[in-house]
Amino acid sequence: MFNNILGNKKASKTCFFKCDNETLIDINDIPGNGSINSCIESLGFAANHVKIVHTFDSDKISCLGFKSLSKQLVMVLTKSPQTKISYSDVRSEIKRIDWDFEYSSLAIEDILQEGIDLQNLDFSFLKSVIELKDDGENVFKSDQLGLYFQFNKGMLKAFASTGWDNSATKWLNDLNPKMVTRMKEEAQRYHANDIDTMEEVNNQAKAILGIPKAIGNEFIPLHTKKNGNVNFYNLLITHYNENCSVDDFLFMNKGRLSKINENTIEVGRFIYSFTSDGWLESAFEK
Repeated sequence: MFNNILGNKKASKTCFFKCDNETLIDINDIPGNGSINSCIESLGFAANHVKIVHTFDSDKISCLGFKSLSKQLVMVLTKSPQTKISYSDVRSEIKRIDWDFEYSSLAIEDILQEGIDLQNLDFSFLKSVIELKDDGENVFKSDQLGLYFQFNKGMLKAFASTGWDNSATKWLNDLNPKMVTRMKEEAQRYHANDIDTMEEVNNQAKAILGIPKAIGNEFIPLHTKKNGNVNFYNLLITHYNENCSVDDFLFMNKGRLSKINENTIEVGRFIYSFTSDGWLESAFEK
């Protein structure tokens, strides 16, 4: 710490420094293949638990690594083994970071979704980087991020905006707020809590972005319901070979489907067949 305050510089033969309370600790041996992910994992983190910020304009530092969703610096990589740095060099680069860009709403969604996909974002990690308030059974709220988090056995299962919408729903709400309102009203009738309601609406909005011509798509009349709403999710998986698991299908059509048998489900004008391991195999009009 004393050396760093004085501005004394040091180099690392691996270019890799661990950062602990503004102290740079040079790491001279990296297990694995020497990649950035190996550096991260050598610190005891999963690769997706560290946010890498590249410092392209620096002549000394290649990138900085922060604990995901936070500004807590945990690692530094220099340009070369001969490069000497002090913490004042690191501090100068941190000041240049555009945090609004690095932690934009889309970037945060990507971080959280990757953690869900990898099943490695647990309550303990998230609690260490953001404040979480209990908001019901296995549901917590972050005022800082404007998000609800749902956990299953301590692991992040789903997230949704406290204002209802993800980026796709925000886009749709700007374009057609009445459509979003009708989607919400329908989803509320079939789901037991707000976060599941939000997930259905957000998935419907994302589906619109995934189909040609969006709300002008040619197949919309085939998926328009009696209440005037369109099931864009079903439209996407029916006509555009989008992968769909039976669990996701049952969730998105909860209360609005008929099971013909274990692997065959009827919704609206279509019948959907799933493989024995639970993936959509075919869809055809009745």
